[in-house]
Amino acid sequence: MKSISREEKKTARRERAAARSSGIASDKSSVSEAAAISRAEKLKARDARRAEKLRMEAEKTREREKRIAAEEQAAEEKRKLAEIKRSVRQKRLNKLKFKLKNDPSGFDYRGGVFAPRVELSCRGDGASIASLFTSSQIDMYDFSRDGAFVRFKLRKKDLRKAIAILDKMCYTYQISGGYGIGKLGAFLLSRIGLMLGAAASAVCLNISYGYIWRVDISGNENLSAAAIESVLKANGVGIGVKKSDEVATNVAAAVSGMDGVVDATTEIIGTTLHVYVLESDEYTAHESYGAYESCFDATVTRIVVRSGSALVKRGDVVKCGDVLADGGVYSTAGELMYVGDCDADIYGDVSVTFTAEVSDTVIEYRRTGRSAKKTQFDLFGLKIFKATSPFAMYESVSTTSNYDILLPLYVTTHEYFEIEPIQTERNIDEIAKEFARAKSEEMKFTGDFTTSYNIKPSVSGLYSIHLFLSGEALISKGIVDYVHDTPSEKGDA
Repeated sequence: MKSISREEKKTARRERAAARSSGIASDKSSVSEAAAISRAEKLKARDARRAEKLRMEAEKTREREKRIAAEEQAAEEKRKLAEIKRSVRQKRLNKLKFKLKNDPSGFDYRGGVFAPRVELSCRGDGASIASLFTSSQIDMYDFSRDGAFVRFKLRKKDLRKAIAILDKMCYTYQISGGYGIGKLGAFLLSRIGLMLGAAASAVCLNISYGYIWRVDISGNENLSAAAIESVLKANGVGIGVKKSDEVATNVAAAVSGMDGVVDATTEIIGTTLHVYVLESDEYTAHESYGAYESCFDATVTRIVVRSGSALVKRGDVVKCGDVLADGGVYSTAGELMYVGDCDADIYGDVSVTFTAEVSDTVIEYRRTGRSAKKTQFDLFGLKIFKATSPFAMYESVSTTSNYDILLPLYVTTHEYFEIEPIQTERNIDEIAKEFARAKSEEMKFTGDFTTSYNIKPSVSGLYSIHLFLSGEALISKGIVDYVHDTPSEKGDA
């Protein structure tokens, strides 16, 4: 059996140590290569999303341009068609006028059927009047005598010439009235606007009553009306939508599916869509950010993380501006897997001081006893008789009544009360307590807290209030534009 020398053993140990170190280095290099590949894939996916977004925007632009071009072409064709119809009507009218001009009596028919006629009655010799009118080429119709008066009809265009002849003969005359189809047509034309307006109003009322012109939302305390309206808009419901039972059913289902809503019912009354919301008592709205930072210098007492990871633990002392949590998600080995949104509430023991300069006098505004009422109408969203206050300083109380059974009409009564400033004195201790109460509500303490203050006279009749507050409060504040550092970026730094 061959013996191994001490030098050979040392050489073998060195080779095994070198092999182990090279294996560890290869593992580290493989991890960094995997992180680089993951980052490259993320960048590639982001570029693909951006390219898809640009492609969709370009496609929307092309569709919009095509739609605008089609609308312009349709408008041009409509204009050309109207010009052709107008030209045809003008040709027919010119042809009719030309034919009527060939008639010996001019632009009318014998007997005054087409042109309007006027009746004259005068005291005098009928034979002399007829002779002079005939020699002056004035046609007379329905000639008759009633005692000393002579009555006849003539064309309206010959009226001035007939009056001149009667004035020359010193005959007294009287114009009785007009006759003929022209007079009847003029009467009908003077009334046709009223008839067409009444018909159009009836049609518009009938059409408008079949659509929704107002959306009224009630019962929402935590959810904003804008959030509910966005859900309605996403489901194609809004002002100008045709009324139907299907619309009411779809609205109720869409609103009931919102977070924080237990149930929702809808009802269409007149032209108003009423949405009644029943909210959940346990609902609390949460917003996600890139990270959360501390608002105060504090000692961390509680940590609630709904998404993301906390960067502090209970008992840590943090300063204002320190990052408390971010959207990073880590593996059990402590490696960053991905970065998402962060939603967290972090509480801590806070001790803060506030200082305020106050006066023991305050300006109050009281009513003088003078008031005025103004009424404003709202129809189809248009405000009629805009109400303004006659007073320079005033308080107002507004009451709105809905009359939207047939039309979306709302009548608002504004009552204005004149006020005047009055300087009054206040207890400085009450002012300090009110200041402490406002600041404690602003701090949003979660339990019992300590309050103390002292008051010192200042200059010019002012007082300095020094307030001290201590207790557990919410110290986390969301950061929107937060950039999370990846492990490779930290190494480069």
